[in-house]
Amino acid sequence: MDLWRILRRDALRNMQPLMLLAVLAAALNLALLTSLNSALVIMDDPEGLQRLLFIFLLSAFSWRFAQGWMMSAASKRMQAALAILRVDLLRRAVAADLPDAMAVGSSRLAQVAGPELQLLAQAVPTLVISFQSVAAIILCLLYLATLSNAAVLIVLAFLTVGGILITRSVLRLERLSETIHEAEGALSERSDHILQTLRECKLNRRRAANALSDATACAEALRTERHRFGAEYSHYFTLSELTYYAALAGIIFLLPAVSSTDITTVVLAGHAAAFIAYPVITIVASYPSYISAETAARSYLAVEAELKAPPRPAQRRAKDAPPTGFADFATIALDGASYRHPGRDGTGSFTVGPIDLSVERGDVVFVTGHNGAGKSTLIHLLLGLYPAQRGSLTVDGAVVTADTLGSYRDLFSVVFSDNHVTRQLYGAVSLEDGFADELLDLLEMSDKVAVEDRAFTTVDLSQGQKKRLALAAALLERKPVLVLDEWAADQSPYFRRKFYREIIPWMKARGITVIAVTHDDAYFDAADVQIQVEQGGIRRLDTPALPAPDLLPA
Repeated sequence: MDLWRILRRDALRNMQPLMLLAVLAAALNLALLTSLNSALVIMDDPEGLQRLLFIFLLSAFSWRFAQGWMMSAASKRMQAALAILRVDLLRRAVAADLPDAMAVGSSRLAQVAGPELQLLAQAVPTLVISFQSVAAIILCLLYLATLSNAAVLIVLAFLTVGGILITRSVLRLERLSETIHEAEGALSERSDHILQTLRECKLNRRRAANALSDATACAEALRTERHRFGAEYSHYFTLSELTYYAALAGIIFLLPAVSSTDITTVVLAGHAAAFIAYPVITIVASYPSYISAETAARSYLAVEAELKAPPRPAQRRAKDAPPTGFADFATIALDGASYRHPGRDGTGSFTVGPIDLSVERGDVVFVTGHNGAGKSTLIHLLLGLYPAQRGSLTVDGAVVTADTLGSYRDLFSVVFSDNHVTRQLYGAVSLEDGFADELLDLLEMSDKVAVEDRAFTTVDLSQGQKKRLALAAALLERKPVLVLDEWAADQSPYFRRKFYREIIPWMKARGITVIAVTHDDAYFDAADVQIQVEQGGIRRLDTPALPAPDLLPA
């Protein structure tokens, strides 16, 4: 039971008070039953009836108080555990090797950490009420035993037969729930595709028609499975009600036949059996919520397993503290490093390496090559995001190990080609010295954006302007090495020239080591070192001795 594994680990810590409250609520439920049954046998005693009425009202008030307290406490504890689970999953994603995290995918992580975990939050109060209902059933059966042992045996016999039939239905419901979960995922994927490609769909009717047809088929499959689930749940609910009615009929028709029981005992036993109906229906009605929570728990644990990393504890470090460990490096090197991308079904893999590469502090290094040659993999190896499967990553001759990998990564600020710009400057160091304003002026963004309260005032800009903000955010981290992946690709010819002729020299003058993936051959002379990537290998090229002619006037 995956749900039970998660609850034991996170939500059921110190849950004993809730269980005691559940038992207390069940005992008060029994008090209601016994006061009513006692009233049935003393209908001609007004004083006794008044006393029992007081007991009934006091029990009802106490039951309401215990029930409300229990539900509030269950919700509070589960929401606290939910917050821990969400952050824990994010920490695991940060701690995991990048290939593992990318294999899981951001959309799946968001789905598990959001809607699916919310199903757990909704299920726990229901499970607590179910526990209370089970306790109430047990107490009612014990009370029934004080009236007639034969009545207990009759009720248990019908509950056993009904339980067997219900269990078979439950297994079918669980299988259908898994199928529904897969169908929902397929429909969500098709819906996201359509919403993300609305412009393309409007410009290609065939594409739009095919995409909508695929989404319609997925929606129809989901409708069919949900209908089957509804029909099976109706069967499940009907079996539960028939089991209850059969138990009640057994007391009324069988109890007088199998034991010498007076009419009063039959009435009281029948009333006790009827009192079991509400907790039985509560358990039955809560089962779909339990199934959904179990599916969500299974999905959460599967993502945890795929990330293959324990969560890193939150680090408490001063927000303006500089990176440590390798901050005074002179040379970063890959020594015979290689990384293999597995192909589909283990075939058609692509290997980058073995690579021997050294980067000297303060150099400007351009990484060039055709698309698919391995440039991005080379950068990921150099950043320590892909583990070298052979060879090593070194700093000044010292091998970067798992224990020092975090300090090594602290050397780098990066702007990836598919970067996502946030308003919040989470990685920035001090913003009080005017450096942010200097950067915005340099990048010609000060008329559009400002920095206030450690955040950009807006990121609602063009793609090229967002790239400039990403560069500003990276430089505000004040790391010794800056890595840029096709940064200039989205810039205008004017700003592309400014980047190579002004901004790169500006960074070099400040001692920043720049590693840039680029296709702009007109500006290769701006580099100290040019690395050509070809079919997973590299070769070092001589940079042009003279600048290429600029096409724009100075």
